[in-house]
Amino acid sequence: MTSELLNQVISGMPADFADPRDDYLSTREKFAPLHGQPLRPDTSVRRSEVGGVRAGWLTSSSSDPDRGAALFFHGGAFVSCDLAAYLFYAEFIADGIGVPVLTVDYRLAPEHPYPAGLDDCMAAYEGLLEEGQAPDRLVFVGDSCGGGLALATLLRARDADLPLPAGLVCLSGWIDLDTQGYGPDGPSTRDPFISEGFLRARALDYLGAGGDPHGVWASPGRAALDGLPPLLFQVGETDVCRLDAEQAWVRAREAGVDAQLDVVAGGVHGIQGLVNLGVPEAEAAWRSVREFTDGLLPG
Repeated sequence: MTSELLNQVISGMPADFADPRDDYLSTREKFAPLHGQPLRPDTSVRRSEVGGVRAGWLTSSSSDPDRGAALFFHGGAFVSCDLAAYLFYAEFIADGIGVPVLTVDYRLAPEHPYPAGLDDCMAAYEGLLEEGQAPDRLVFVGDSCGGGLALATLLRARDADLPLPAGLVCLSGWIDLDTQGYGPDGPSTRDPFISEGFLRARALDYLGAGGDPHGVWASPGRAALDGLPPLLFQVGETDVCRLDAEQAWVRAREAGVDAQLDVVAGGVHGIQGLVNLGVPEAEAAWRSVREFTDGLLPG
């Protein structure tokens, strides 16, 4: 059952928000009003370069650096939103997990097609390690396409025999560019934020001409997931990315990985980003994230 407040948010979204006919410029225009929200006065931001990649450390009043840190891979369908636009979400993470958050300002498509954005994410992780960040005090967090980038970075680090972080939180993760959609029963209600056709259109922007949507670093949900640290796949009940998350969760567990699946009742794609509106489903989602990360980081 969807809360009244979430129903109000859904009904307030234009029907053509995730229109497959949109190009990347239209996507940027439509996404802009949802991002760039103001930070609280007690939140601080320090811009930096990590591994040669632009990034920004955000610390809120809830952040405890003694617990560790989070490396954040932001969403935006690979084509939209820079560091400044996504700092508000980093504040959600800082509050939700209770650690400082480093957001990677990776290059966007189509001006910088795959694997440019993923290369930036990998370089940022390597840079953090070189700066002395303890991997067992670090969690990866990614939302939407950032969930795919986070998982792909984790796979590349594993394959390069690098130390791995304590775990990964994949929030409404778009982990298969050729998404299989909601499943055989379809969604129980309209998801206002995303559609299968929209994702496939943005995948073309990301991959460029002739790109392979089935490559495991482009679509890490298709990869062998053995040898990874604990994983949390959190998706909304009507999230178009739900089936891919469910299948990755099963395959991860079969590979011996400590993987958890959290389907947020009544939730839509990106439900976690509505926590500042007091949406109950979003608040429940962050409680689950905190429970998971409390098992990874010191108290």
